[in-house]
Amino acid sequence: MLLSIPLKNTCRLQWTPTLLEYISIMYAEDAKKYEEDCKILDSLRNRSLFQPFDAPFALEDLSIYYNQLTFLGSRFPAHINLNIGWFSIFQPQDKPEIMTNLNYEKACVLFRIAGVYSELGCLQSWISTEGTRKSCHLFQNAAGCLSFVKSDLLSDFQAKSHQDFDMIDAFIALMMAQAHECVWKKAIMEHMKHGTVARLAMKVSDLYNTFLFNISSNIPTTWKVYADTKSKYFKAVAHYQKANEAISSGRYGEEIARLHIAESFLANIKSQDSLLLHKSFLDQITTLDQAIQQDLLRAEKDNDIVYMETVPESNQLAPILRSDMVKPIIPSFISDSSYWLTLPDRPNDDCFIRRPLFENLVPFAVHQAASIYSDKKDYIVKVEIGKKIHELDAIYQKFLEDHNLPYALDSIDTLPETLRNYAEEVQHEGGMQSLQDMLQNVQKMSLKAIDLINEGFNALEKENEYNVTLSKQYGKLWSRPSSQTLSQNLLTLGSKYYDTVQAAQKADHIVQAKINNWGKAISMLSKPESEIIQHLPNIKPNEEYDDDYTTMKILLTHLRDKLQLLEKTFQERKNLQNEMVEYAKQDDISQALLTKANELTNGSFLVKLEPEQFSTEFDKHSQAYQPFQTKIQVNTDHQADIINTMIGLLNQFSFIKENNNVLKKREKAIVNLESAFTRFKEIRTNLVEGIKFYSHYIDILSQFRNECVSFELSRRLEAIDIVGNTNHAPMLL
Repeated sequence: MLLSIPLKNTCRLQWTPTLLEYISIMYAEDAKKYEEDCKILDSLRNRSLFQPFDAPFALEDLSIYYNQLTFLGSRFPAHINLNIGWFSIFQPQDKPEIMTNLNYEKACVLFRIAGVYSELGCLQSWISTEGTRKSCHLFQNAAGCLSFVKSDLLSDFQAKSHQDFDMIDAFIALMMAQAHECVWKKAIMEHMKHGTVARLAMKVSDLYNTFLFNISSNIPTTWKVYADTKSKYFKAVAHYQKANEAISSGRYGEEIARLHIAESFLANIKSQDSLLLHKSFLDQITTLDQAIQQDLLRAEKDNDIVYMETVPESNQLAPILRSDMVKPIIPSFISDSSYWLTLPDRPNDDCFIRRPLFENLVPFAVHQAASIYSDKKDYIVKVEIGKKIHELDAIYQKFLEDHNLPYALDSIDTLPETLRNYAEEVQHEGGMQSLQDMLQNVQKMSLKAIDLINEGFNALEKENEYNVTLSKQYGKLWSRPSSQTLSQNLLTLGSKYYDTVQAAQKADHIVQAKINNWGKAISMLSKPESEIIQHLPNIKPNEEYDDDYTTMKILLTHLRDKLQLLEKTFQERKNLQNEMVEYAKQDDISQALLTKANELTNGSFLVKLEPEQFSTEFDKHSQAYQPFQTKIQVNTDHQADIINTMIGLLNQFSFIKENNNVLKKREKAIVNLESAFTRFKEIRTNLVEGIKFYSHYIDILSQFRNECVSFELSRRLEAIDIVGNTNHAPMLL
């Protein structure tokens, strides 16, 4: 039993319109010259991707299409605005994953080729060693295709790749496991030594474990069971082979220990759902189990009577070494881009041509030169200028943070922005009144909860008293079970509910204490800004602080003016950066490069162009960014002057602030109001949680009360029936 990678399927698409449009727009060539090449590429794609995997030329067509894609990548960029769609291998009914990346197409083609290799590997006959050898090679080729996708293609679109590519490591491990299983099978068929077979089996088990380690939720459960079972099976095989090696060397105790270990692995397999495993594999397991049991019976009997060796513990046995005999093999058509040119001819086949498509397209050096200039332009914008702007912004932000601006200024004669926002939020959420209303609601719900529990208990008590009365009246004639016996579960449940509500009420008292402690400050936050400012301690002209008042007013004016200038320099940088980025977007060197290319080649396609030949065009265009650099330098000097001036003013400001008791009290009051906001949010959260709790719990308690009332009613009706049957006493209702 072997697994093959499901074939990855694609949507139909046409290269022709997109490639011709790209050639016409970006390469400034006559696109009609390449119509035939585009049609051949479309035909090759449709034939290679939509034929059965076992068609005569299926694998060959896929490899040719892949090679043409590789050459296509030397003529076009990876992204050419063509929607390429491929379906998930395990959810083919879902919408296809759409990308515009040529490497995505190449990776998916290789994924399909890997599936074809794995399908062919599973179809090989294992009756002969030649069949296992072919199967092994095919599985290694499948792993090689996926390894190449991972190492050379995946990084170009990994951030957007769908779930199939997240399973690459798992599939590689699976293919390696099955390839190694082929080697193990061949070793069995060639009657290799027990130790060799054991080492091979342990490696197979390791590789199936690697598959399980890398497995994702998208892989079917049957695959996971398959791999887990095979891992355990081959561990059992390995220890069974080592047991045979041990008896050959006269290590009878080790033989028994190894057989027990093998037996334990098979025991774990038996606990699996056998319906998920193929019958042929179950037969293998059964055969191995029977062999182990027979050998174990014989070995233990011989050891008890003849050898009497100590059976070592499993941790005393030497670990079984591994023999690594396979590795991913990258197929020749990947490693040698001209390999497909050596394939035998196929007469009357329009798709089978002996040349790369688009080989006469304009030299890519022009496009490489445009890319180099784009990188140079990006370096100027993002590093030479952008990095400087980032550094200046960091200095600006650090200065504000170090001196707590504008908070430190606003806290003197108005409200800091943070506190204004806090007050607005408190008022938006209803202020102190909302907390009181919510608390009242919680308290009402708490009392309602207790009432429901008491109503339930009262119904049970009423029923109990009624039953006791009848029992006394009828004596031995009253033989039904006591009320306490039947209502014990309800009584226990009610007590549990009561304890829960009691605990909740304690939490409610804590919340109420928070409201009592912080109510005054929260109430202040609930008022308009003008009232909050009036409430705060204010420095006023008087005999004690007259000089401080005057100096502080002057300093505040100067500092706010300078802060405004500092913010203006910051905004100027933002505007300058936006202007520069927008200019860079419009900075297109393509036409200049094409003109230069015509000058260099003089219209001849035989002249080989190199990107370095366009360096003079790079220098001309990059000069346009010099004015931006000059403006940034002016901005740098201006910000430094403003900050130096503000530092002197802030020193005077801090001295007055630290020596003025009124300002200290004001600062403390502001901090207290900010803390009150935190408490407001905390209390509100507590109350919301309380309301949610009681709303849910009251439904539960209502059900409890109803069960108690129903119990009381059913017992009363039962009592009426019993009384009626006695025929010698009046009915008690």
